[in-house]
Order: sequence, then C-alpha cells, then structure tokens
Amino acid sequence: MSQIQTFILAIGALQGFLLFILLVTDKRVNHASKILGFYCLLLATTLILPLIVAQGESQYTWLIGLLVFLPASYGALNYLYCRTAITLLSLKLSDLIHLLPLGLCYLINYDIIFSPSRALEFVTQIPDFTNLWYATTTAIFYGQALVYILLTIRMTNNYQTKAKQTLSSYNPDTFKWLWSLIFSMILFWSLIGLFAVVSIGPVAKNIAYLLLVVFIYLIAIVHWRNPSLFHIVQLEEQLAQPTTQKSNQPSNGLLDQGLRSSILSLVQEQVKELALYRDSELTLASLSEKVGVSMHHLSETLNQHGGKNFNQFINEYRVAEVCQQLDQKSDKKLIDLALDAGFSSKSSFNAIFKKLTGLTPSQYKKNFISSDSLA
Repeated sequence: MSQIQTFILAIGALQGFLLFILLVTDKRVNHASKILGFYCLLLATTLILPLIVAQGESQYTWLIGLLVFLPASYGALNYLYCRTAITLLSLKLSDLIHLLPLGLCYLINYDIIFSPSRALEFVTQIPDFTNLWYATTTAIFYGQALVYILLTIRMTNNYQTKAKQTLSSYNPDTFKWLWSLIFSMILFWSLIGLFAVVSIGPVAKNIAYLLLVVFIYLIAIVHWRNPSLFHIVQLEEQLAQPTTQKSNQPSNGLLDQGLRSSILSLVQEQVKELALYRDSELTLASLSEKVGVSMHHLSETLNQHGGKNFNQFINEYRVAEVCQQLDQKSDKKLIDLALDAGFSSKSSFNAIFKKLTGLTPSQYKKNFISSDSLA
C-alpha cells in the first residue's frame, strides 16, 4: 500500500472518530445523531482494516476478525437513521433484530475471531464460493444490503407520500437528501459486489468505501450543525392515523363527480375566504374538521377531482398571497411575507415557491421590479 493510500485511510478514520464524538456528546443530540455517530465510528474502523491487513502478521492482526464483518450492519444503520431522523422517534427494543445479519456473520465465522492468522487469511484469500461457510457469509453480507435498501426505499416513499397527502408545511428538499443517501448506498454496494466478483484488487474496493465515507461524513457534518435536518414536523402524528385511501377501494374513489365538485368548491371557498392556509400547522385532518368534510372524502376530492395532493393545494394559496404582496410592492421582508402566508420556515418557503413558480422568491421579486421599472 502506498503512502498516499495510507494517509487517506488514516485521515478518514480519524475524521470518523471525531464525528462520532461530536454527534454523540453534543448537548443538542437526538436519537438520529447517535445512530449517525455510531455509523461514522464503524466507517472509521472499517478504514482502519486495510491498514492492519497491509502490515501482515502484527500485534494488531487480532482486530481483523472483529472489524471485517462490520459492513454487514451498514444497511440496518442506514435504515434506522433515516427512520429516526424523519420522525425523531426513539429506538425500540425490537430494533435489536436489525443486528441479526452482523451476529450471523460472526457466528458462522467464530473461528476467525479467535485466530488472527485465520482472519488474515480470510481477508487476503481469493474468493472461494465453493466453500459453504464463505458462500453463506457472502449471501448474508450482500443480502442484508439489498433487503435494507428496499426497506429504506419503501419507508422513504411512504413517508413522502404521507407528507404530501396530510401536511401543508414541510421542506420537499428534505426528501432529496434522503434519496441521495439511498442512491449512495445503492452505488456503494453495487461497486462492492462488482469488485467481489471481478478481482480488480484491494485499491478499487478501498475507493468504493471512501466514496461512501465522504458522503456519510458530509451528512454527519451537516446533521451536527442542524440536528433536525431531516425531521418532518407532525409526520409522526399523521403516521399514527389511518390511511386516507383503503387498498380495497376502487382507484376512482367512492364519490360521484358532482359530489366531488361540490366538496371542492366548498373547500376552496372556505380556505380562501377564511385564509385557512395561513395556519402553518394546518393538516389534512384539521382542515377536514374545519370545513366539515371527512378526511377520506377530502383527500379523494383533492386527488381525483382537483388533481392535487393536500400539500400542493394549500401551498398554492400561500405562494399566490406572497406573489400578490410582491405585486403590490409590499415593503415587508420576504421571510415575513412567507410566515404571514403560512409557511413554517425559510427553507420550505424557498423550495415550494421555486417548485410552483420556477423562480426563487428573490428572483421573482427582482424580475417584478425590473419589469415595473421598464413599464
């Protein structure tokens, strides 16, 4: 191993340990921070492994058996981090089941843990899939990655759908970060799997690990600065409520076209005249209560007749009010206009405004001033 490779791995490991300390000891710490902190710790120890292997037989060889299977927990950590970061719900005792893949890897290869020379041979040998224990370990190692990637995709998609259907205030860019994290895991395990089948050498495998490390460390730094980075406020409450669309119902809903039209007109009138959209904590449930329409019928009407989800329906009113204020040359600051219109934060305002208008609030304001001066 070259000095440059050694230096990169050592620096990466040191940064992982530092991020672990920051995320676990910070006073603002939450459960998601702790999970991400341990994630960084395991990544750091994984970076140490190539350094130990490169030394051959040494006083640190006994660590190989303890470190080599740690990536079998990456899938579970990624899944638990995403779940906890979004909802801020604490871990449960039942979550210990997510340690099963890692435990099985250690159980099947218990001899490696107690034999440093056997452990060194295990990580340096040519892959032998005819060996039952090696093939079983490999199946668990990569199988858990596939299972947890699918679970994380399903969970994130469900959370995103629930947020769109029931919440009026959340930053849609939050899910872009989450999907980027999921994509990074898919890329990482794809590369690791490819390098396991095609013997390119340890350098290529180390590059794959470094790509994952860089992305996770980046999220860790951002998360440390903002512990509620991925938290979707009120989402945990909505998850506890029954879904608005039952699986055994036809896709076109239960209401006829005329009734949907009447409900939509009623809701539009109430939302606009009473400025219900200005409530930053407005949810599908609270709106249905205020307009006197069942939550299921309201959701069906917005989706089937209005062609919009709840989040888009409410935020169009908010954006329209901000635009109207800007058109009337309001001297208020943009953030004040946003909060008055019902947006809960600057980040959600910017993201939603650009999504609906194609411009950032600042660009919209600048374009209006420019067109007004030319008139």
